[in-house]
Amino acid sequence: MQTEKVHVVLGEHADSRDSWRHQTSSAYGLHCEFSPGDSAGSSSMSWNLGQVELLCVELAHQSLSPIAELSEPYLFVKLIETGSMVLEQNGQVRRFEAGSMVLVDPAKPYRQIFAERAQMIAVRIPKSALKERGFRHDLRGLVVPDIATSDVRAIGDVISGVARQNGSTSTNMRRRQGEQLLDLVDILIEDPSALIRSRSGDATLFRAKRFIAQNLRNADLTATLIASAVNASEAHLNRLFKTEGSSLMRYVWSRRLELAANLLERCVERSIQVSEIAYRCGFSTPAHFSRAFKARYGMTPRDAIERRREQFQRIGPTND
Repeated sequence: MQTEKVHVVLGEHADSRDSWRHQTSSAYGLHCEFSPGDSAGSSSMSWNLGQVELLCVELAHQSLSPIAELSEPYLFVKLIETGSMVLEQNGQVRRFEAGSMVLVDPAKPYRQIFAERAQMIAVRIPKSALKERGFRHDLRGLVVPDIATSDVRAIGDVISGVARQNGSTSTNMRRRQGEQLLDLVDILIEDPSALIRSRSGDATLFRAKRFIAQNLRNADLTATLIASAVNASEAHLNRLFKTEGSSLMRYVWSRRLELAANLLERCVERSIQVSEIAYRCGFSTPAHFSRAFKARYGMTPRDAIERRREQFQRIGPTND
């Protein structure tokens, strides 16, 4: 997956075609074949959204097909903005016009043909990210969401909106956008049987951790609340967390202390009360916070602030 924004444009000369083939091969694992017609001006721009990668491409008079199975399996969501694309897979041949959307599983060979100039947005999603959410991650063939439905149109608008930002937003913002797209993918799968959630332990554990992260500052975050949010029993959640050497609520307190330590690191440049950090991290009282922090890190929160200030004065600010 790309770690930085990459922009490539196909020129008129033969060496530019060679460079284009190399880019599609090395970055995306695709073999490019040019067909009669002017392919110059084709372009590709890609950037990452956390685990997800977004590609904006303009293609003409060429076809693309996977060279081999990628080291990490992916699914693709392809949104045709202008022009059209013909897609061949498993004996299926479908033409997609502007405004249409298709999900492709590269586990089965496919070929996409651009006989005319077309603009497309593609979202490359690791199957592992879908699997840990309990979402379907293997497709039997092409999946074509019904663009006439409000939900599918809304998802298309989200994808188009992110693409228009050209990767200019912050790393944190892009990561959050990727998380949102991951959570919406299952809505695009039209096969009703594909909407059934996996009840695997990994998926339940993932949902529990995500709910905890979203509600960490809530002092009323209890085992009962977490279990209810992920439709599991407290006993089952404790068994799942035990496989990682913890328990449900020990995990919650550990994450709260990690958040507190991170906030204390920033106290050098801004005055902040220890009590404020305690409440922001979900502790009911500053005294409880101080005891728990010292048990975990071997020093009180105030000691941690003083140590960080001394380090700051000695060597100056760091970039970590």
